[in-house]
Amino acid sequence: MTLTRSLKWTTGVFLALVVLTVMLVDRNGLREPIAQRISSATGRSVAVNGDLSVHLSWRPRIVAHHVVFGNAAWSSDPVMADIKRLEFTIDLFKLLIGRLEFPEVALSEPQVLLEVSRDGVPNWVFDEQDKNHSVDFPTIGVLTIDHGSVRYRDPGNHTELALDIKTREDGKDNPELGLEVAGKGRFKGLPTTLHARGGGLLSLGSAENPYPIRANAMLGSTRASIDGNLLDPLHLKGEELNFKLEGSDLALLFPIIGVPFPPTPAYKLVGFLDREGDVWTFRRFKGTVGQSDLGGNFTVDRGQRPQMISADLVSQQLLMKDLGGFIGAEHGSQPSRTLPLGDKVLPAEPFSLEKLNAANADVHFRGEKILTENMLLNKMSAHLTVNDGVLKLTPLDFGIAGGNLVTRIEMDGRHRPIAIQVDTTAKGLHLDQLFPTFRLADANTGTMGGRARLAGHGNSVAQMLASANGEAALIMAGGSVGELVLRLSNLDLANSLLVMLGGDRQVPIRCMVGNFKALDGVFSVQDLVLDTPKVSITGSGNVDFTDESLNLRLVPESKGFSLASLRGPIVITGTFNSPTVRPEMGGVIARGALAVALGAVTSGVGALIPLLDFGNDKDSDCALLINQAKSDARVKTSDIAPRAGKR
Repeated sequence: MTLTRSLKWTTGVFLALVVLTVMLVDRNGLREPIAQRISSATGRSVAVNGDLSVHLSWRPRIVAHHVVFGNAAWSSDPVMADIKRLEFTIDLFKLLIGRLEFPEVALSEPQVLLEVSRDGVPNWVFDEQDKNHSVDFPTIGVLTIDHGSVRYRDPGNHTELALDIKTREDGKDNPELGLEVAGKGRFKGLPTTLHARGGGLLSLGSAENPYPIRANAMLGSTRASIDGNLLDPLHLKGEELNFKLEGSDLALLFPIIGVPFPPTPAYKLVGFLDREGDVWTFRRFKGTVGQSDLGGNFTVDRGQRPQMISADLVSQQLLMKDLGGFIGAEHGSQPSRTLPLGDKVLPAEPFSLEKLNAANADVHFRGEKILTENMLLNKMSAHLTVNDGVLKLTPLDFGIAGGNLVTRIEMDGRHRPIAIQVDTTAKGLHLDQLFPTFRLADANTGTMGGRARLAGHGNSVAQMLASANGEAALIMAGGSVGELVLRLSNLDLANSLLVMLGGDRQVPIRCMVGNFKALDGVFSVQDLVLDTPKVSITGSGNVDFTDESLNLRLVPESKGFSLASLRGPIVITGTFNSPTVRPEMGGVIARGALAVALGAVTSGVGALIPLLDFGNDKDSDCALLINQAKSDARVKTSDIAPRAGKR
């Protein structure tokens, strides 16, 4: 309990006078004036209902029986503390100069109620105390508690705990851990159990002697434990305090400690916990989140408003699925707040505006090896900042297909819904590595690059893409592609058979350009061209992110003669989840039917006439197409070139 400077001096002089006059009066007669004096200083009722005895010395020992300390006026319980027997010694010399020190304090069967009003006022704040200042405890040498109990309740955050406290005398497994605390109840609405053992509370008011502590707690599905020494136990300052944290979802820590983690798979982290003033640090921790390892340092500064989070995190082997909660693709162990979306694949879990505004942040992350199901990502690095509700990723950099995919994102949570800007650049991607399961190209056959600049709004990835406006382009100049793929794209049966019999060959690519314009979530084709000396493929249509539908038409045109070609355009329809790729059957059926009819009339000879393809040797204007795409999406020539050191 805090004693102001004036209260310390007043109490010191008063108690000194008590000691000097105690031999001249009935000691039990002092109960009422002592109680009145303390009551006047604290604004609480105080009564010593049992005997009071004083043993004189330069460190007088005072024993009081059945001491009752009144509660705050707003509480429904009139008693804050009821102590069956209170015994303590006072350092008389220090008392005369206003320093209140208790070399020994012993409490027998104390029953203490600690509570917070609905207005947020603790009952341990007295009339002369500023509730915003930390508690200034008097110095205590040795504190022992014999079968005490503490109840703590805070209706404002649904907390009610019952704790049993006692001083162990055996100390069989560790003599230094003499104080034992065990309790259960609810903390912030979560079922909670707690067990802790600490030292004998030596030098409780100073930071000179390390204080041993061992504790574990269970809050809902979250488990935490500490083991080590506190340098300043009253302010929870630790040095190399071993800390273990594990649970089903890091997002569940938000109501407990107020740190806004995204949803995650089950995790287990072990490191060292420390506190310096308002700054908490979880340093040199290691562990797992889902199937990914994670380590580094994590700091929360609660002295800033909003609180400031700083972190430097590293994963040596990262499973991309474990990052799903960061983009709303996973909701962790918590029930989803969105209705089922049928066959939709875009992440629709809403971002938490409460979490976005709960803290500022500066977080660095590195993933040394990335594991995915369908695409090879070799590295990842990210720098995330949050400042007054504005989140920025500057950048989010993936190593992919021999190049990089670099994204800069800004999410402004001050708007409802969230406003977002995305700028993604693809640099030096290799066609053969981008689709490793398909033999589209041999190694060292050229690189592609591009850029997408989009702006939208929404509280999920799906909403943001469904409202996107901007441009996107992907460009490849040079390189090669397998001839069989080109022939099959034109349903060129004769030349495809020749390629299969003679072996697939690489065909040089003159250019490959995809240029899209996005308007309210619909990405319409401006130019879609793959031009080679053998075949030219052009495309039209759109990709609609509002309903996740595909509507693309690819028209291949041979530049050489073919004895048998159905020359059918390819259509891509369906949804992102169930795309359909098929020939456009109108022309194919017509040519096939005509071939059958002529074959019947000419005894088979005329069947080839409708299937003959004399080709069109006209080349696409690659320079014009590339320059237009570069201009629209602001693609740099250096983005298309191979990345240094990537091959």
